[in-house]
Amino acid sequence: MTSTNTSKTFPLNLPEGDPELLLDELQTRLREGRRLFAEVGQILAEIESRGVRELYGYNSLAVFYEHVARVPRAEAQKVTGRALALNSRRTRDGTSTPPVAPLTGAAAATGALAEGGIDRIVKVMRRLPEHVTASARFDAEKVLVDLAGVARPRDVTIAGTDLLAHLDPEGNGSKDPAPKTPRSEFWLRQKRTGRWDMRGDLDPETGARLNALLVPLSHPAPNPEPDDRTPAERRGDAFAEIVDLAEGGPEIPLPRRNSEQVDERPKPTKPVEKPESSRDVAHIRPPRWWARLSRPRTGVKTPLEVDDRTVVQLPDERTAPPPEPKTA
Repeated sequence: MTSTNTSKTFPLNLPEGDPELLLDELQTRLREGRRLFAEVGQILAEIESRGVRELYGYNSLAVFYEHVARVPRAEAQKVTGRALALNSRRTRDGTSTPPVAPLTGAAAATGALAEGGIDRIVKVMRRLPEHVTASARFDAEKVLVDLAGVARPRDVTIAGTDLLAHLDPEGNGSKDPAPKTPRSEFWLRQKRTGRWDMRGDLDPETGARLNALLVPLSHPAPNPEPDDRTPAERRGDAFAEIVDLAEGGPEIPLPRRNSEQVDERPKPTKPVEKPESSRDVAHIRPPRWWARLSRPRTGVKTPLEVDDRTVVQLPDERTAPPPEPKTA
């Protein structure tokens, strides 16, 4: 019995044993893929110029690309933002919007730049202040583009930081507002089952103090029998114990009151109730029927309500109109 040994076919039919050829083919495919992806960005910029809503009915370019490319929303926003930053586009009034990084867009069209390096360059170019001249802006972008073609994105970030420190030493070009110190937040809501759901975002000091209270109380109970509670259940019991200790303390905080709130409020006066008969009729009868019933009529006995008693009022002869003369 003879065995036939079939040689393994390498993908793309490349010969084995030549590492330089493999590296060259890999770089060629990467460059071609990046070039095609740059063309995708040019198409997206053109769609934005013509109006993505008018063309395809989407409210934004990112949502359109999310559905067409079947990618997550975060990736779609990154791709479309990169496309609009590298390519010029027209606005609705016909004017042209220049790209943020024109040299980067030209280099990306050749496939020489990776997406990570492109994003770093665009970030630096956005942060350049307005007082930087066009020639200085051109030179700074050219330095970053040449570096991104041979270095990693982290190297581009370091070089971009140095350029910003040289061109904008005071940091006036950054439009980002000064970061505010985040305050502690806490949410507590009751679910339909009656249980309470809570979550929060605490500052480091408050979180450390709460953790210092929870850790000793959430240890397994020192009983001979094993503690079958999960760590989350032990922390829940510890938190309930902390609430019991705080509620039973001698200095329970009282509810806060508004500074404008007076101590003594006037007691609300008792509302005057309408007579039972008129209230019931007004409630039962439709509005138009009640208006017809309450309309005074000439020569008809009208009920008057005095001290919860109904008195029949007869027409007064002195005030009654004289009878009309009879005609023969």
